[in-house]
Amino acid sequence: MGAIETELEMVERHVCRGEFIIAEQRSRIEQLSQQSFPIGEAEDLLRLFLEIQRQHVAHRDRLIRKSRS
Repeated sequence: MGAIETELEMVERHVCRGEFIIAEQRSRIEQLSQQSFPIGEAEDLLRLFLEIQRQHVAHRDRLIRKSRS
């Protein structure tokens, strides 16, 4: 990452990081489930991550549309 990062680059980075975090959380839920641990709070957190990711993707898409107009 350079010294100057555009807003679109920042949002793209957030989207990529979000994908990683969501995959990790899904893996954690699977591991907890296999070990018969409660997963309710982990699923709540996953839903929060998914909502944040939806917002990041929407922000990115708005920036892309704006750059094309």
